Formats: sequence, C-alpha cells, structure tokens
Amino acid sequence: MSKRTVVLLILLTILGVGLRIFWILHVPTQQLYDFATFLETASNIYNGRGHTINGNPMAWVGPGYSYALAFFHLLAGSDNPFNALIFNVILSIATLIMSAFVYFKWFPDDGIKVIIAYGLTAIFPNLIAYNNVAGTETLFLFLLVSLILVRQYVQVGRKQAIIMGILCGLAALVKPFMLAYPAVALAMWWMQGRRIRFTLIRTAVMTAAMLAVIAPWTIRNYRAFGEFILISYNMGYNQIVNNNYANIRGAWMRLDTVPMPEELREQVEHSLQDGRTIKEAYELEPLLGAQARHWMVRNPIAVSQLALLRVQRTFFNGADDISQWAMNDWDFYDGRGISPVRNQRHMHFFEGVFAITVNVFSAAGLLFGFAILWPYVKSFFCRTHDRHIPVPDSTVFIHIAFFVAIVAAFEGQERYAHPVFIFFIYAIIWLCSRKRDNNNPTTVRSPIIR
Repeated sequence: MSKRTVVLLILLTILGVGLRIFWILHVPTQQLYDFATFLETASNIYNGRGHTINGNPMAWVGPGYSYALAFFHLLAGSDNPFNALIFNVILSIATLIMSAFVYFKWFPDDGIKVIIAYGLTAIFPNLIAYNNVAGTETLFLFLLVSLILVRQYVQVGRKQAIIMGILCGLAALVKPFMLAYPAVALAMWWMQGRRIRFTLIRTAVMTAAMLAVIAPWTIRNYRAFGEFILISYNMGYNQIVNNNYANIRGAWMRLDTVPMPEELREQVEHSLQDGRTIKEAYELEPLLGAQARHWMVRNPIAVSQLALLRVQRTFFNGADDISQWAMNDWDFYDGRGISPVRNQRHMHFFEGVFAITVNVFSAAGLLFGFAILWPYVKSFFCRTHDRHIPVPDSTVFIHIAFFVAIVAAFEGQERYAHPVFIFFIYAIIWLCSRKRDNNNPTTVRSPIIR
C-alpha cells in the first residue's frame, strides 16, 4: 500500500469522524416509538430494574442494544439519553475503520477502489445520520462488519467458526433474524472449498456457539414468562400487521386496523384491558402469528405482492427515514430570520440529495445481484475451477440476497436497508469497473480469489 493511499485513508477517516460528530452535536432529533422504548429499557437496566417497560418484564425486541447502551451508561456514570449518540459515534468510527480492512480484501492490489469505497463509507448520508438515532442500526452494522472481518482474516477452522458464532449470537440479540445467518456462513464456506463435511462441521460449530450466547437470555425469558421464547415475541405481531387483507402498501399498520376474526380481537382486547401495551402482552404472539400464517397460506399472490412492496419500500423509497428519525427536530435556518418557505426548500433539497443517493446505490446493489445470480448458482453447484467466481463477489452477493429475503419475508422500512449499504458500495464500484473493462478490451481483469 502506497504512502499516498495511507494519507488519503487518514484524511477520509478524519472527514468521516468530523461529519459524525457534527451531526449529533448540531442536528437535533426526538427519539420516537421504538427508539424511545430502547432508551427506556436501557435506563431501566442501568437503574437495576432489568429489561422492563412500565414495570413489566419485556422481550418484545432483542435485548442486545438496550444492554449495550446500559453498559455504556454505566461507563458514563449516568443514563443521559445523549449517551446513546456518543455510543453510536464510537461504534460508527470503529465500523468505518474496520471497513477499510474489508475493502483491502475486496479490492486487492487496487488502492484507488479502496479509497473510493472508503470515501463513500465515510460520507454516506445514512451511515452518518443514524448516529443520531437511539436504535439498533449502528450497533448491528458494527457487529456485521466484525463478522465479515473474522471471516476474511481469521484462518479457516474451528476457531474462526466459534468467533463467528459468538458475534452472530450477539447480532441475533440485537436483530433476531440473524438466527438465520449460519445459512449465509454455510454458503460462504461451501463456495470456498466445496467440501461437504468441512462445511457442515464449521456451520454446526458456529450455530452451537451462537446458541450458547443466546441461551442465557432464553432462560431469562422462560423464568419471566413461563414460556419458551428464544429471543423475542414480536414475530406474530409483525406477521399479522404486514400480511393481511387490508394491507395494500406492504407497510406497517396499527393492530386495531388489521382485519381479524372477532374472537381473536376479543382476546387482544382482553390481554390489553389491564393497561399493558402490545409490547408487554407476550401471550398474544402465538395467536397473532397463527392468524397471519392462516391468511398467508390462503393468499399466496397477495403475499408475493406485499413482499415485493416491502423490498421497494426498503430500498427504493428514498431517505425519508433520515428526516423522520435522524433530524425530525431540526430547522435549517433556525433563528436566522429566514422565511419558512426558503427553509422548507433547503430542507427538501437535502432530503432530495439523500434520496437520490440511496436510490442509486440500491439500484446498483440489485443490478449487481441480478448480474451475479446465474454465475453464483452455477458456481455453487459446480466443482470445476472455471466456474468459480471471485470470493468478494460471492460474499457481497450472498449478503445482499440474505437481507433482501429478510425484508421480503418480514417487514419493510427504509432503515432496514442500513446494513446493506456497504455491500451496495462494492456493487456500484463493481458495475463501474465492469463498464470500464468492457470499454477497454486490453484491461486485464483481476484473477479469481480463492
């Protein structure tokens, strides 16, 4: 790596750090809905009341973020809500620096591409703005990039599988859908060596390590609720609000607007009549889930339509989430005597810039996915060397496919695209490189990385 590359990486790091700190200091926002719940549960943990809301034990969502934030409260000596933003910035800076090492593997012997990818990561709007949100996104991306680093830098073997399992377990406690991530690891190990026994053993070791990390929380849930709840009990709720006859946009709906049998509605009302919220009513999970699956089995076309709408809403709905969650209390010309019309024009201008950025990178990511799909399938099922595809292409493809499948199957929101942007950054550079190579037949393409 040249001295110039090192200098540019340092300058981009300083820029990325500065933008993240500037955002949390100068762009005010209110923590709403789930983000307010995370702050409440973290504060309760810090003050010795456990993972509770309204005095009741809760496992509505994974506890990972709340416990991590509570630990940071402990280090800070208070449960000041601003601690969440400082915690995010620390994690985001660490993720930014780690991403450089990811890009070294993805773009070997190509410092220009590393610089471009790292620069985009440093200034990407969502990766900056979400430092202002007391939510899971920044912590989850940190754990995901850590997983990829271990996969790329720790020698393949039992040690690698155990470390990946531990990180996957921590990530699952933040976002429970990561329980399915061993399937991604299985695909990566298989593509690397195509040895069945090796792949299955490593996947089993990783899965065992992941479950070992989750086990204490599962035991806590059984003691608190008297039921087996692996991590959280909101899947039934998410299924029914996202899959029902009245859902026409693939978006979240209020439970009281969801069509359901009168008997089930009475059970919901009975469970909530003591003043509890839906986040505390753990006993409704199997009932709501059963009704959702009943409707889904009988309406496969509608389910497919809603799945596509969720993908569109997550990846091609602009950057409304930034204005909703990361800067909802910010006035561009606050106190400067500028007219509200000009102020709103400036606000919409920046929202437009953010939206175009997100849509362009999302389009690049999905185009990359379509371009790699068939070569990946052929490589997956073929052992001949000439069918192998580069490891970075394989890694990025399987992660994009995984996150798109999660969104299609469960719920779509713009913020759920957050962990996929580093893969989209690779995708857009890959597409531009392929276009350049096609325009210059003398270009020598990089060898297959095995």
